[in-house]
Amino acid sequence: MNPSRASTPLRNLALAVASTFIFGGLIEGLARLGEPPPVQREEYLWDWSERFEDGGDFYTLEKGEGYPPDEETNVDGMRDITRPVETRDDLTRIIILGDSVAYGHGVEAVQAFPQILERSMRASGRSVDVFNVALPGWSTRQERIAYERIGRKYKPTEVILAVCLNDLAELQINLTKPPGFLLTLFKHSSAVRMALGASRREIGAVEELFTAPDADRVNNAFRLFFEEVRALRAAVTADGATFHIVVFPFRFQVEPPAPSPSVQRRLADFAAAQGIPFLDLLPALEKFDAPAGLFLDYDHFNQIGHRQIAAWLLKNPDPPESEDVTAPRVLLERLTNAVVEGVQERVLQSVSAQSASWPDSTSDPDVAALKAAVVTLAVDDPQPRVRFEAARTAFYMGLPGESSVGNLIRGVKHEDPRVRAFATWTLGEMGDIARPALPALVALARQDGGAGKTGALTAIGKIGGASPDMIPLLLQELKHPKEARRYRAARTIGKIGAAAAPAVPALIEALHDPSALVRLHVVRAFGNMGEAARPALPALIEILNKDPEPEVRKEVSLTLSKLPGR
Repeated sequence: MNPSRASTPLRNLALAVASTFIFGGLIEGLARLGEPPPVQREEYLWDWSERFEDGGDFYTLEKGEGYPPDEETNVDGMRDITRPVETRDDLTRIIILGDSVAYGHGVEAVQAFPQILERSMRASGRSVDVFNVALPGWSTRQERIAYERIGRKYKPTEVILAVCLNDLAELQINLTKPPGFLLTLFKHSSAVRMALGASRREIGAVEELFTAPDADRVNNAFRLFFEEVRALRAAVTADGATFHIVVFPFRFQVEPPAPSPSVQRRLADFAAAQGIPFLDLLPALEKFDAPAGLFLDYDHFNQIGHRQIAAWLLKNPDPPESEDVTAPRVLLERLTNAVVEGVQERVLQSVSAQSASWPDSTSDPDVAALKAAVVTLAVDDPQPRVRFEAARTAFYMGLPGESSVGNLIRGVKHEDPRVRAFATWTLGEMGDIARPALPALVALARQDGGAGKTGALTAIGKIGGASPDMIPLLLQELKHPKEARRYRAARTIGKIGAAAAPAVPALIEALHDPSALVRLHVVRAFGNMGEAARPALPALIEILNKDPEPEVRKEVSLTLSKLPGR
């Protein structure tokens, strides 16, 4: 057999491969020469795979412990207070699903319109819970998932979908991406981008919904949005709740030259065809003097804007005026009668709303008696919802007096973890007068493997309990996977002071914790330990100029100045 003939197929294959590469390179080169500039996407249009930490379609924040009510996040990982899952027949429960607008970007949590709405409705005598189930970057897809995973377990009576116009663009951007392999080619090849129509696929700004209403990418964005809304509405109505849509405008819609509100009309037509109650806030904003002044930026509202939104949702032209203040003695009488009549929650809500308005409340014996009565309900009432509402009310009223320590000790031993959380936190904040509770707190810290253990240890540190038996428990917490529990453990060790000397080796190790917050509290703990922290000097000096966080380095410098011999 002729060797040259045997090698011919190999030569032909090599030639074919080379030709393919040359031809492919030629096409790619021409594509790069002729490719239009990439779509310049506005910063408010999020790529979920880049923004959401798990790389998926959904995220929440780190979950809180459930008490106190001013925790940054609640037990669901939302920027809202924690509420009980239990409900009752005469309670209205409204869930607001949204993104950073409903979340309250740029304002305090209590200034976001969902919480203003709840306070206003409760002040008018309505028994209502308003849940803020919203996070920055969420679109209609995430809001539907949030209802399924978070909202429905609270058995809502009403669900409001708060729509921001960038929701539509984000659905188009994220739900029309090419599949995995093509996406890799899409990112690196001009030819593939041109073949798949990148410039025709992506929406770069909300304005395109108005300026290119007939474009395929815009029509597809509406289609995806309508699909998500139908699926969400089906889930809500299947649970027996009513479903509403509220649409927020962008600021450019109230500034000249404002475009015709074609997007709102298209959404309104869809809602009418589906029989969905629909509220467009643009007309209300246009009637307001200087409507652009209600915005912080392109679509987020300022504090006045959130108050106005709550008023419009209540169908009032103006934010509600404050009501007359009810005397503490009158509320105490009402609360006493309410226990007999079984309507404690409503009176407790009145107490929460009124307490901030009482002058000189710290020295008022009627206020002290009312606080003690509320604490008793928070610990002893047989109804979980009443206990929960009473604990929330107690927080807003302020700390009770020494006469409540006995009730709170019973709370530390309660079978309901929410009662234990209330009791341990309150005792810790009361400080030295809560010292009789130390044995109960120590017992809880030893037996509770969850958040109750953290609360008990924190309370012990705040009260001033320097029990050596606590150090091993705190060192366990110092290695806990949750950042919040690690930094609280370090903070509690610091409050124990010099008696926490056995914890120094573990604290030195924790100086390298990945969390800057944990490292900060570890450094502060050394600063509170005095002479006992001397073995940590080399480690502190080492990280003085190496820690990546300026705040930690500043705290190290301050701590070193406190330590003896420096």
